[in-house]
Amino acid sequence: MPSNEKETIDINLKNSIQKVISSGYDPIKHLEKLNYPRRAGSPGDKKAVEYISSTLQNLGYNPEIQEFKYLASSKPTSLRFPLVIFSWGVLTILNILYLENNPIISLITLILPTVILIGIFNFEFFVKFFFKRRRKQSEELELNIKQEKLTEHELKRINTSQNVIAEIGDHNATHHFLFTAHLDSISSKLPMRFTKIAGIFGFGSFCLFSLGYTLNFLLVIIFDSYFMNSWTLFYLILVLTCLILLETIIFLRSFRGNESHGIIDDGSGVAILLELAKYLKSQKLINHKFTLGFFGAEEAGLIGSSYYHRHSSLPHNTHIISVDMIGEKAPLKFVKGINPLIKTKLNSTFNNKLISIANQLEIELKESSFPYPGSDFAHWLYDGYQTNWLINSSRFIHSKNDHFENVDETLVTDALRLLLAYIYLELSNGSNTNI
Repeated sequence: MPSNEKETIDINLKNSIQKVISSGYDPIKHLEKLNYPRRAGSPGDKKAVEYISSTLQNLGYNPEIQEFKYLASSKPTSLRFPLVIFSWGVLTILNILYLENNPIISLITLILPTVILIGIFNFEFFVKFFFKRRRKQSEELELNIKQEKLTEHELKRINTSQNVIAEIGDHNATHHFLFTAHLDSISSKLPMRFTKIAGIFGFGSFCLFSLGYTLNFLLVIIFDSYFMNSWTLFYLILVLTCLILLETIIFLRSFRGNESHGIIDDGSGVAILLELAKYLKSQKLINHKFTLGFFGAEEAGLIGSSYYHRHSSLPHNTHIISVDMIGEKAPLKFVKGINPLIKTKLNSTFNNKLISIANQLEIELKESSFPYPGSDFAHWLYDGYQTNWLINSSRFIHSKNDHFENVDETLVTDALRLLLAYIYLELSNGSNTNI
């Protein structure tokens, strides 16, 4: 069903959800309390864990605090990929200008485009490989910590963060849900808008060059026909454009700070989940179980959720719903699939229900796609679980502008209304609802 398709407004649903909201449900109060930097492992990170935990305790929960350790990226490690791109660019330029497109050097030049092309068409394989490798590294780290076998270099890189997990409902329930939000924040040296524009132009230049270079290579090999001399300047411009833009993005991603207050990314998700926790505590849950996962170190590579994923055993019928990046630029969006090529689709049943609810509550909601699985649902997505992601666009994430003054309070409240209505309808089917 298209996201702009209207249907009959359910006045009862709209009134019921408005009644809930007006009875004291306010996600914005949590954003005011979380308006400070929260980089993983920092004092702000620990302060956020304390706030979330105490809020859940006040609601009557007995939250579990999961402490985990991980190795912060070292500068040599984080600079490996920029060095590969730079070496490829220098070799390519030398080949075009001075080596007369030597066939052997040309083959080397084509390795990077080939690897990227394979990666695009086998995206799930590479992501699963990355998660498997990360899991193995984490397990080895935990074992080395336990056995006190860390090297001096590793001891200097050790970081500590925490998850907060709250559960409610019947452990033997048929319907299981895991709602996730991450509590950490991080700052980038580049504005998000520049990163997006530079990424599009940089990768576009890379693709155009690779296509033309491959065509020229094949013509030389098959027909001994060489046309690149006539287009040397054009090819150099493409190479330099992709090299400068992509190197800038990748290199500066290695130098991140702690200026962002992370209100949009992802204080908003934390605030919404805390209000969902309040609502669920007022319900009689007969055949439903809800887990609320407030994960740390998401910005460091989905590390907190990876820890929970490894140490939990969620039933395979659990539905994972991530709430991330809400509250800056309308409209609200649900992620339909993960690019490139949208080979990995998220749960369409949930998305269609959300569309229906949005129409009934008169909330603007549109579908979106995302280039990679960039939130905590990803571990379960590639394990075959039902997963979904509620987001909206933002210019301010990963920047010092991601603070309370720039949040759109209406968007945050609308996201809460959507999810409250979804849970309300879900529980109504089992006659568990107590509005």
